[in-house]
Parts: sequence; C-alpha cells; structure tokens
Amino acid sequence: MRAATLVLGLFGLAASSAEAQVRPFVYSIATGTVEVDSDGRRTTAYYDTGYADTTSGPTAYDGLEQRIGFQGSLGRGATVVAHVAFGLDAQATRTSEDVELLQDLLSSPRFHLAIGGGGRREWSGGATALGRVSIGWTGGSTLVCGNLRIEKPFSQGRDTVDLISSLGVMHRLAHGVRVGFEAVGEDLEGFWDATEAEGGATLYAGPALHWTIPNRRLWASVGGGPVVHATRTGLSSLAPRDLQGASGYTIRVSVGYVF
Repeated sequence: MRAATLVLGLFGLAASSAEAQVRPFVYSIATGTVEVDSDGRRTTAYYDTGYADTTSGPTAYDGLEQRIGFQGSLGRGATVVAHVAFGLDAQATRTSEDVELLQDLLSSPRFHLAIGGGGRREWSGGATALGRVSIGWTGGSTLVCGNLRIEKPFSQGRDTVDLISSLGVMHRLAHGVRVGFEAVGEDLEGFWDATEAEGGATLYAGPALHWTIPNRRLWASVGGGPVVHATRTGLSSLAPRDLQGASGYTIRVSVGYVF
C-alpha cells in the first residue's frame, strides 16, 4: 500500500511538469530526446498486460501480469519512471513495484545518454537496488534504444549483482506506425560465471510494434517472442526466475495516454 501511494504521488509530481515523453518499447526506457511522433515532452500514463509461460524475472511474470505506471519529465533533463504490477497465477496473486529516476548526460535531437537508479520490491517481497544506463539514437525514420540495467538484490542466496541489457530498433512504415524488434538479456553474468546463482543467462527476442493516433495522445506498443536459456548453471536461489532451464515465451501489450 505504501509503494502504491509513493507511485501515485510521483505521478502527481510528474504530471505537474510541462515536459515528458511516450514509450515506444515495452522493455527499454528512453528519455525525452528519443520520441515517437511526439511534438514535445509530456507525461504518459500507461497500462500493460502480458502473459508468460515457463519464464519469470525482469522480462515477464510466469502467468498473467497487469501493470499500471507512468513516465514523465521533472525538468532539467530528469525523468521519473514508476509502476505497480500485479501477477496472477494458479497459486497466488502477487505485487511488485519499481521506481527509477534518470538524468540526461547528453541530449540532442538525434542522440541521448542518460543514467540513473532506483529500487524495486520484487514479487517475493525482497528489495533490489537498480541502476540504469539508457542510450538512444534517431536517424530519419529509424529509432534505436538500448539499456543496461544493474540490479543489486539484498535477499540472501542471490547473486551479488545481476546484469540485464535490452536493445530495441524501430522503423517508421507510415504516419504513426513503427515496426521493429526488441531483445533482452537477463543474468548476463552467466556467460562468464559458472557459479551464477540464478540458473544462468536467458535471452528474449521478438518483433515490436508501436502505434500512435493522429493527435499523438493515445498510443499502443506490442512485443512478444521466445525466452531461451543461453547458459545453465544448475544452481538455484530465491530469485523470481524459472531455474529449471526450460525455454518459454512472453507477450506484452502496453496502452498509454500522453498528457
């Protein structure tokens, strides 16, 4: 309840600002210098719904997930991103909350570089500190965005640090319509660390679609594809991951409104 109150309070703060941005990708975060069919920075509130099978963690909840969140500018190159997520499966209904603050280091009409951090309360109730680097580039009809997220879980038996990266590329087909792909790598330290405590590295890749209506207020993004285990350590932990080594899939739909 406290986390939900915090998210709603930050939403009110961001909505009072005259600047913000939309969310072209469902997993990668871009700050206001990388926009899709937007005439300025504005706050966007969004609702996500997704389903995943035989996978869990930052990419998806193993079951049905619903999420309410927002992304908005606080001015002077600062961007706040926050959400409350609800996960439903056959055993229980769980919640998770994220809050991050990003600051632009470099900003131009074509390129941006932002860094920041925040925190998460995981599905299991454990706390995790977050750090993120966001890089974006626009050229003509092409949009590219990449993120590197560093996670520091505080629960016992977890990795010291987890690395999650994402890359999204989109190309404009028509006014308001972009298509491309998005890829996410989780627990990347599993490629070089045989003792990675959370089952090994996993990779997601799939098509991505973004659409905005002509008045540039309402938008929708869709992404989905397979999630495969690139490495397997055979180890287990309290991490919210599928640790059995089986491959799965995920699909997510995000709908938002720009204020």
